[in-house]
Amino acid sequence: MVKSIFFKLSLIILASEAITLTLLSFSKKIYSEPLVPATSDIYVATGNTLYLITISLAVSFLFLWIVRKKVIRLEYILLVLKSLLCCALFWTSSSLLLEGTIYYRGELINFVSIILFPITLYIFWKKFTIPNLIITIFMAGSSAFLIKLMFSDLATGLLLVGFSLFDLYEVFRGPLKHLAHSLHSSEISLLLVRVEDIEVGVGDLLFYSLATGLAYSVGGEVLALTSIILVKIGVLSTLLLLERSKMLPGLPLPVLLSVFATFLASLLS
Repeated sequence: MVKSIFFKLSLIILASEAITLTLLSFSKKIYSEPLVPATSDIYVATGNTLYLITISLAVSFLFLWIVRKKVIRLEYILLVLKSLLCCALFWTSSSLLLEGTIYYRGELINFVSIILFPITLYIFWKKFTIPNLIITIFMAGSSAFLIKLMFSDLATGLLLVGFSLFDLYEVFRGPLKHLAHSLHSSEISLLLVRVEDIEVGVGDLLFYSLATGLAYSVGGEVLALTSIILVKIGVLSTLLLLERSKMLPGLPLPVLLSVFATFLASLLS
């Protein structure tokens, strides 16, 4: 059972990582510095991580409040938000990569971004398995690309470590634990990737890809390949531990293994 789940999940993660690495390799020719150079400062990078964790915690509590008060079905909110996010990711990635080249067509990018909204909304609403998975993989990979493009290596590393530790809190003590008990998986299926009996958060895919993107930025293709392997080792370890527990955080083992290897490589280089 674990072997089958691990194989399928590894392919999904690998696809997301491939998108991130492909986009980063293109952007490397255009952007030699992070789009937010201030994040190279340790204090700015730390503050940025704490700020994003605080936002994530606030959103988790907001979702929990919505569920308990039954203001509106959480599924409806997620449908709209995920579709909007997909359009924004396509527009931002396309604009950043193509602007200033002969391939840039602003009107076409805007048109496709707008058309994507009703298309993705329909796909998510009808829960078409394969199209949904493809779009989710694209969103995770492109999100990781944009984060790495914006932030310095230092800021990205701190972000990965910070959210890995935050994931421990969220699963065992935070709002996510209460949400998991309050909701059926179908209500938050848009935030999950289901592989047989295992559900993995879309955010986990994002951070796996971001860890590999950081490795690529620090040490090139060889370190990126090392990160890909270490992420899979961490995922396999988590799956084996999951046989003894109903719910475990997906980030700490895969991400921290990759970040540690990247940090070690940066010290030795």
